[in-house]
Amino acid sequence: MTDVFLAVDAGNTKTWAGLTTADGELVGLARGGVGDIYAPAGAEAAKAVVLGLVGDVLESAGLRASDIKHAAFRLAGVDWPADAQFWSATLEPRFSDLSIKNDGFALIRCGRLDGQGISVVLGTGAALAGRGPVKEWALSWWLQHPLGAAGLVGEALRAVYLSELGLGESTKLTAVLPPLFDVSTPEEMLELTTKRENTFNFATLAAHAPSVLALIEDDAVVAGLVETQASRLADYIVSLASNCGLTEPVTVVAGGGLLREPGAPVFAALRRTCEDRELNLDLRHTQDPALVGALLDALAEGGVQPTEAVRSRLSEAARTHG
Repeated sequence: MTDVFLAVDAGNTKTWAGLTTADGELVGLARGGVGDIYAPAGAEAAKAVVLGLVGDVLESAGLRASDIKHAAFRLAGVDWPADAQFWSATLEPRFSDLSIKNDGFALIRCGRLDGQGISVVLGTGAALAGRGPVKEWALSWWLQHPLGAAGLVGEALRAVYLSELGLGESTKLTAVLPPLFDVSTPEEMLELTTKRENTFNFATLAAHAPSVLALIEDDAVVAGLVETQASRLADYIVSLASNCGLTEPVTVVAGGGLLREPGAPVFAALRRTCEDRELNLDLRHTQDPALVGALLDALAEGGVQPTEAVRSRLSEAARTHG
């Protein structure tokens, strides 16, 4: 029987599970909800999502867990040893050969097939990770700054409130944001998003990022928020490169929903920031879903050296079916 490899990319908005052969044929794909054990629904809900998708994708291919050559799980919320232990207890009885890592690692092989470099994934939130000759390190759980789509919208809300208090610049966000939340004033918006038993979370905030970014050419506050996010990302890239022992030029691959297109404002700002600082980086944009990188991890860890042809085949299939 042809060897089959499994990968799961679990995030705060959606979770993907995929199956590939050694030559990059995508033989199964399933999509579901939130797979982060730190999400409001809790760890058991995340476990149900991940296991449900694994079951779905195996069933669709007519396979059992014991048929999988290697499985790579790239899961949001694998931040501490206890988190890895939680997933180990869940997954190791099912798979004989597997790895469990933070989802920040998922995209790295979409930059360099040997798995060296830094990934910057900006979706609902931010997941950053590096792998080098010294160590591999996920920064997702270190990030205190608001990053990603939810972070951008959260900072946009703060800018509106500071403007209302006379502590910040006037901004068009004051008129644009409240209607998006079906209210009329900033005060009503503040109450709606902070009152007891409110239903706002990272995903609901992130949904409004396109409306914030649409103002970037006409609003200095929005432009400043984007530049600040880019500056903080550059700081973390420098830290990862140093701590992981990566040699220059350091390959940095950036992707995710907030960076969907090569001309995405945050990616453009990140490139400018890195150039202004004269950082010696090979900064790459990718439209590959993070699942593609996780599948490449599954191959590499399972003893198959992935090639560019395999990456391209997986990328095309994932985008077509995604």
